[in-house]
Amino acid sequence: MGQLSDIRRMITSRKYIREFAEDYAGRYGKNPREVLQDIVQAKKMNHISFGEYEWIGHYDLTAEQKKTVSTLWTRMEFRKMFTDRRYIGMLMNKYIFSKVFAEFYGRRCAQALEVDGDLLKRLGDNGGRVVYKPNCKGMGKGIRILPVTTKQEIYEALECIRSEGNGIVEEYICQNEVLSELYPKAVSVIRFYSVCSPQGTFLFAPVLTVAHQNEISNGCQDALTSMVDIRTGEVLTQAVDQNEMVEYETHPVTGKAFQGVMLPFWEETIGMMRRVVPLASKISNIGWDVAITGEGPVLVEANTIPGFTTAQYSGFGRITQGYGYQPLFDAVHGIGFEDDGRYEKVVLKL
Repeated sequence: MGQLSDIRRMITSRKYIREFAEDYAGRYGKNPREVLQDIVQAKKMNHISFGEYEWIGHYDLTAEQKKTVSTLWTRMEFRKMFTDRRYIGMLMNKYIFSKVFAEFYGRRCAQALEVDGDLLKRLGDNGGRVVYKPNCKGMGKGIRILPVTTKQEIYEALECIRSEGNGIVEEYICQNEVLSELYPKAVSVIRFYSVCSPQGTFLFAPVLTVAHQNEISNGCQDALTSMVDIRTGEVLTQAVDQNEMVEYETHPVTGKAFQGVMLPFWEETIGMMRRVVPLASKISNIGWDVAITGEGPVLVEANTIPGFTTAQYSGFGRITQGYGYQPLFDAVHGIGFEDDGRYEKVVLKL
């Protein structure tokens, strides 16, 4: 019976792969049979998903480039080997995170259950807004930006917080004017990735994430993302909406160009990350979100299963000559990362 189920799953899987290959070939003007062969080989190599396959332009990569593609599956193998799960809670629980990394948090934070009208008013002194976040959700889900200037706004904010349940309430981050010029209605963040293993600790692939229309900058929603030079803080690329695969030279609302923007306080930002990453070295792969205020960088939050879509986007491939980030995760095979020059703009050894 079990063998029969396995055969059925294999037949169903092949059907979906064939349908995807035909659709992909039609949209990109490729040979369906060649696409089918390519994605079957890719799935054997690293269990690549359809989304990953299309996003990185796998079909057009060379054989050597394909070997360097990092997928969700290869990163999960890395985490299983090198992450001590006892430490994950300090990142997943946002209130605990705010306390562990208090030196870098840069704003007041309280548990939602402890918030009353007076505390809300104090938290909203700087800008008239507060932020509610569920304690253990990701991808921007459940976050609320709440005005708290008037008595009515405070009352409505309290009602909202109490209806949402357990979480945190914190001061709204007032971002640096350089980022406000790109888009003033939401706090833009820089996503850094880190890997820690016996083969070394690395900070890599900084991604500027700017909201498109929402009040929250999150790549899983409608945000626009661009790659940043880890050495200088210069935005290297135009932006892409990773949900629609649409590229933008300028922000569609403000008209400000992405490429060439110099992010402020970059030296201070990298200095902060040099101190932050070792504090979570028991967690092998983290996505760190950083905001930049008028006074310097602050930590927003961290993710233990970080989305990695933008970093390997085919449109950003020129930065690494079309090579992916799997070499940073090859510690699972006992192979240390050595940069031959392809990654100098996006990888920093700590």
